[in-house]
Amino acid sequence: MKTGEKMSMNRRRFLANTGFVAAGMSMSGLMGGTGTSRAQQRKGPLDYIIVQGHYDIWEFNDRLALRRSEHNSPLRDHILPRLLEAGVNVVIMPAGGDSVDQRGGSEQLLAGSMRTTDMLHVEIEKTNGRASIIKSKKDLPEIPDPNHVKFFLDFEGGQSIAIDPQPEYHPDRRLALLRNFFRLGVRGLQLTHHSRNQLGDGWREGDPGNKLSRFGVEVVEEMNRLGMMVGVSHLSANGIYHAAEVSTKPIVSTHQNPRKFIDTPLQLSDDEIKAIASTGGIAGVRYHSSSLTPYDRLVDMIEYIADLVGIEHTGFAWLGHDEGHPRTGYVPGVSEGPAPDGIEGMSKYEQFSRFIELLDERFTQDEIALIMGGNFLRIWKDILPD
Repeated sequence: MKTGEKMSMNRRRFLANTGFVAAGMSMSGLMGGTGTSRAQQRKGPLDYIIVQGHYDIWEFNDRLALRRSEHNSPLRDHILPRLLEAGVNVVIMPAGGDSVDQRGGSEQLLAGSMRTTDMLHVEIEKTNGRASIIKSKKDLPEIPDPNHVKFFLDFEGGQSIAIDPQPEYHPDRRLALLRNFFRLGVRGLQLTHHSRNQLGDGWREGDPGNKLSRFGVEVVEEMNRLGMMVGVSHLSANGIYHAAEVSTKPIVSTHQNPRKFIDTPLQLSDDEIKAIASTGGIAGVRYHSSSLTPYDRLVDMIEYIADLVGIEHTGFAWLGHDEGHPRTGYVPGVSEGPAPDGIEGMSKYEQFSRFIELLDERFTQDEIALIMGGNFLRIWKDILPD
């Protein structure tokens, strides 16, 4: 008996009672086929609807900094072909945020995030229909599509929507910037990055940190009303607990790992994972380095979360740099020095194939479909506007 089969009774019960049918989705759609028997032929990346929970902006910045014409479109010419080859259907992509990286190097909070949001729109428009932006339920994929990638625009920190320190705004005006980014297609907002902003404390402010500010509570409530995903990655522990109390919709940590495996304040404690799950949300894991999070360790983490709170609260964010962009600041064909090997020397398709192969040793195909993207789709079917 495989390791995962001994522990999957609760996970199987969830699958038997899942709300996918009510949400307009089926497991056959998520998997591109039917049936869950392990005796069936093993499935690969192109057989699942894959939602990558986080994709850092680094490669866009590295390629856009080059002046050569062949690097004019990082998405169309370099990133998109690799995503399509790997079978990725949806990418949660920062369209701005608290870090200057997410603002294309701009020190200006609002203007910098506006420029990044515009850059992604322009890049997507260059793809001749092979990429698009998710704005509503009808934009969600129903089956794997090897010819199209959808982008879920997210903010990594909410300081770009900040108000004046002592505002005299009419209450309707306090959230004007949030609503305007929503009109531009932004459908998620991670409340903080590493540090404190007007919404709350990031993890670097100390453990457990403070609760959300009054403005942070207002932002969560407005995101619930608009139909946006509330992100809590990098938020302080008390901020996560507070967001779970305030939000009437699922909250999501797209890219943190259980503290059980990496004991730092950036990672999630069991209580934080439980708080996220109590809202119906997701605690998604991410690759850090071959020494900290090899793929078998990522699978350990997913199994740990599944056994702690349920398979429906699992997901993944990032499987590491690949041969097309092997590390931050390195552009193949331009940068000097040897490219990394190992995970960073693989293609995206090879990375996803290896990850799914390891998941298959512990989980059923229906469970893998949830991990690879079905859980995000369930949440978006609930929160996004019609």
